[in-house]
Amino acid sequence: MGQHYDHIENSQREGAARLALRELFERYRGALLAYFVRRTRNQSDAEDLTHDVFVRLGRLDPATELHNAEAFIFQTAANLLRDRARRAGAQRGVFVTSSPMPEPPAGEPDPERVLGAKVELSRVMDALSTLSEKTRNIFILRRLEQMKCEEIAAFYGISISAVEQHITKALAHLARTIKRP
Repeated sequence: MGQHYDHIENSQREGAARLALRELFERYRGALLAYFVRRTRNQSDAEDLTHDVFVRLGRLDPATELHNAEAFIFQTAANLLRDRARRAGAQRGVFVTSSPMPEPPAGEPDPERVLGAKVELSRVMDALSTLSEKTRNIFILRRLEQMKCEEIAAFYGISISAVEQHITKALAHLARTIKRP
């Protein structure tokens, strides 16, 4: 009888995981597709990479709890792009490093500057975390991902003016909350 209940519990957990995956797909597919199109300049490749992100999500153990699904999804997307670049380089006989950032210039970076940048980044991240999810995502898509307001508006089903209002709200919030020492 215990095995019967275990089977039901596992079945329920797997069903909940499929539902959660479907919700994540519906929520992030458009943003991921735009992310990949901008980086690959190829709609077909972007569709394949978007699909691969959700395949990887689907392979997670149903008991796995994602504390920040958005971060996990976009980190997976960045990893897929890095893997793709590495494979393309290997096919051309070119070595591609795993580092997504260019090599630093010769010499050691100034430790004070590094610490200052870390403190500033921490302030920005803290400030962004207090915004509503929608405002934060719109701000990130526009400012960091360089997505056009028209694309963001279409993705969220809102007007361009509403997108601009979210961005203005985020900028005003950052200006109010980030105090320079």
